[in-house]
Amino acid sequence: MEIQAIGIMGADTTGAGAAEIFLKHGFQVRLYDDFKDSLNVALAKISWSLKKEGKEALLSNIEGIQDMAKFKGADIVIEAAAKSPEERRVYFSKLKEHLEPGCVVAAHCAVQPLKDIVGYTDLPKERTLGLHFIDPVRSNALVEIVRTDTVADEYIEAAASLLRKIGKTPIIVKDNPGQIVERLTRPFILAALRLLDAGKGCPHEIDAAFKEMADAPMGPFEAADFAGLDADYNASEFIYSALGKPERLAPSATQLRLVQYGQLGRKATIGFYIYEDGRIVGENPILPNLVKYLGLKKVAKEEIFSEIMRPVVEEAKVLAAEIMASEYDVETAMKLAMGWPKGPFAYLRDAGASMEKKTVSEFDKLDTF
Repeated sequence: MEIQAIGIMGADTTGAGAAEIFLKHGFQVRLYDDFKDSLNVALAKISWSLKKEGKEALLSNIEGIQDMAKFKGADIVIEAAAKSPEERRVYFSKLKEHLEPGCVVAAHCAVQPLKDIVGYTDLPKERTLGLHFIDPVRSNALVEIVRTDTVADEYIEAAASLLRKIGKTPIIVKDNPGQIVERLTRPFILAALRLLDAGKGCPHEIDAAFKEMADAPMGPFEAADFAGLDADYNASEFIYSALGKPERLAPSATQLRLVQYGQLGRKATIGFYIYEDGRIVGENPILPNLVKYLGLKKVAKEEIFSEIMRPVVEEAKVLAAEIMASEYDVETAMKLAMGWPKGPFAYLRDAGASMEKKTVSEFDKLDTF
């Protein structure tokens, strides 16, 4: 099948960003939101962007709607932002009444497994897949396509073809908690938090060391602040529980404290860092009260990089075995999602023996000082 008419549920940043991309590639788009103000703001942003690029003629191809009946005729309906299970049950129950027989349903699927969503929404199993657009949607090329054993191959192939037409790189993932990107983001950020709690640097030192060694655009604390510490912590908690609470993925108490204080990262202007106009202008002054040995030990940048990347590689091996993912798919997903020049397995090959796990001496245990 070929997809031409696009329906998008949710006029948040993801929904508006996806709508704009589809428009620029010649697709017909209907953008739905319950809240009229949110819908109008999203449409105004899209209009502004298209006019700046001299593409205002494309605005005739988008319609803002608040009636799901207007999704009738869509080839695919994409859920842009996940709601609560109760809200999703209501949304998809209403949507189901207006779907054409061949319409694909693409549920937002980043952390929660697709099979759970299908289970409590009664969506057509053979035509329901998951999509995970990586933020920022307009510039990040990666989209994870999540499949269960019940979705038909033709719909997976149609979604992948659609994404390629808009310049995205689709990675097809067998359904699991966190898929590839969110699953491997857990050890990336948790390893940095363990370094922080062990006194092996302040956030800016750990981030700087990682960025230099990995040639990466963001360090783990910058990435957590960008995602939102509440969203990141909730993802950690969900994946940790869904996988049977393995110790290696246990959520961070330090991060939870910041969330409890409402210090949620860039969107709140304070998280691990302080922000003005989206720029880092300082480090959170309450961190010394939360982290007993904050910055006490000075360690080499090579050690910091290894302590962060090693758990990512180890988790990538576990994940690949669980879902039969290829090394290529894991590498591609993490490179595109994180902006890294190479994936975790390539870092391991290049770093060699320096990434081997070292024995912890009594001297390294700060509580024995």
